[in-house]
Amino acid sequence: MTNGARPRHGKDERVKPLQTLAMSDALRAQLSAENLLAINSHGQEILHGLDFDESQLFVDCGERPADPSTQQRCAELVIKHERARLRIATVDDERTAGKY
Repeated sequence: MTNGARPRHGKDERVKPLQTLAMSDALRAQLSAENLLAINSHGQEILHGLDFDESQLFVDCGERPADPSTQQRCAELVIKHERARLRIATVDDERTAGKY
Protein backbone atom coordinates (compact mmCIF):
# COMPACT_ATOMS: atom_id res chain seq x y z
CA MET A 1 0.00 0.00 0.00
CA THR A 2 1.34 3.40 -0.83
CA ASN A 3 0.06 5.27 2.24
CA GLY A 4 2.22 3.26 4.65
CA ALA A 5 -0.68 1.34 6.15
CA ARG A 6 -0.30 -2.39 6.63
CA PRO A 7 -2.62 -4.64 4.66
CA ARG A 8 -5.43 -6.11 6.73
CA HIS A 9 -5.83 -9.84 6.93
CA GLY A 10 -8.97 -11.65 7.98
CA LYS A 11 -8.84 -14.41 10.56
CA ASP A 12 -8.82 -17.05 7.82
CA GLU A 13 -5.80 -15.46 6.14
CA ARG A 14 -3.45 -15.69 9.12
CA VAL A 15 -0.51 -17.98 8.70
CA LYS A 16 -0.78 -20.98 10.99
CA PRO A 17 2.41 -22.16 12.66
CA LEU A 18 3.61 -25.52 11.42
CA GLN A 19 2.98 -28.39 13.83
CA THR A 20 5.66 -30.97 13.18
CA LEU A 21 5.76 -34.62 14.11
CA ALA A 22 8.07 -35.60 16.95
CA MET A 23 10.80 -37.75 15.40
CA SER A 24 14.55 -38.08 15.12
CA ASP A 25 16.43 -35.99 12.59
CA ALA A 26 17.52 -39.20 10.86
CA LEU A 27 13.95 -40.41 10.40
CA ARG A 28 12.80 -36.97 9.22
CA ALA A 29 15.60 -36.95 6.65
CA GLN A 30 14.64 -40.44 5.45
CA LEU A 31 10.91 -39.66 5.20
CA SER A 32 11.64 -36.36 3.46
CA ALA A 33 14.00 -38.00 0.97
CA GLU A 34 11.26 -40.50 0.12
CA ASN A 35 8.64 -37.72 -0.20
CA LEU A 36 6.45 -39.34 2.46
CA LEU A 37 5.73 -36.19 4.45
CA ALA A 38 3.05 -33.63 3.65
CA ILE A 39 1.41 -30.63 5.29
CA ASN A 40 -2.35 -30.77 5.80
CA SER A 41 -4.82 -27.87 5.72
CA HIS A 42 -4.38 -27.36 9.48
CA GLY A 43 -0.65 -26.67 9.14
CA GLN A 44 0.30 -30.07 10.51
CA GLU A 45 3.04 -32.30 9.20
CA ILE A 46 1.57 -35.70 8.30
CA LEU A 47 2.32 -38.88 6.41
CA HIS A 48 0.27 -39.32 3.24
CA GLY A 49 -3.16 -40.80 3.97
CA LEU A 50 -2.95 -40.31 7.74
CA ASP A 51 -4.11 -37.54 10.04
CA PHE A 52 -1.74 -35.90 12.51
CA ASP A 53 -2.39 -38.28 15.42
CA GLU A 54 -2.15 -41.33 13.17
CA SER A 55 1.08 -40.00 11.69
CA GLN A 56 2.58 -39.51 15.13
CA LEU A 57 1.64 -43.04 16.18
CA PHE A 58 3.11 -44.38 12.91
CA VAL A 59 6.39 -42.57 13.66
CA ASP A 60 6.37 -43.73 17.28
CA CYS A 61 5.89 -47.35 16.19
CA GLY A 62 8.95 -47.13 13.98
CA GLU A 63 11.17 -45.53 16.59
CA ARG A 64 10.41 -47.64 19.67
CA PRO A 65 8.86 -51.00 20.52
CA ALA A 66 5.09 -51.02 20.96
CA ASP A 67 2.85 -53.23 23.07
CA PRO A 68 0.79 -55.90 21.20
CA SER A 69 -2.40 -53.82 20.99
CA THR A 70 -0.48 -50.85 19.62
CA GLN A 71 1.38 -53.10 17.16
CA GLN A 72 -1.97 -54.06 15.59
CA ARG A 73 -2.93 -50.40 15.19
CA CYS A 74 0.51 -49.65 13.73
CA ALA A 75 0.08 -52.43 11.17
CA GLU A 76 -3.29 -50.92 10.16
CA LEU A 77 -1.66 -47.49 9.74
CA VAL A 78 1.11 -48.96 7.56
CA ILE A 79 -1.56 -50.37 5.23
CA LYS A 80 -3.55 -47.12 5.21
CA HIS A 81 -0.40 -45.10 4.44
CA GLU A 82 0.74 -47.47 1.68
CA ARG A 83 -2.70 -47.36 0.03
CA ALA A 84 -2.54 -43.57 -0.03
CA ARG A 85 0.96 -43.69 -1.52
CA LEU A 86 -0.24 -46.06 -4.24
CA ARG A 87 -3.19 -43.79 -5.05
CA ILE A 88 -0.83 -40.83 -5.37
CA ALA A 89 1.54 -42.80 -7.59
CA THR A 90 -1.34 -44.00 -9.78
CA VAL A 91 -2.68 -40.48 -10.27
CA ASP A 92 0.78 -39.27 -11.20
CA ASP A 93 1.27 -42.15 -13.64
CA GLU A 94 -2.09 -41.48 -15.30
CA ARG A 95 -1.33 -37.77 -15.64
CA THR A 96 2.12 -38.32 -17.11
CA ALA A 97 1.43 -41.45 -19.16
CA GLY A 98 0.15 -39.46 -22.13
CA LYS A 99 3.36 -37.45 -22.31
CA TYR A 100 5.47 -40.46 -23.33
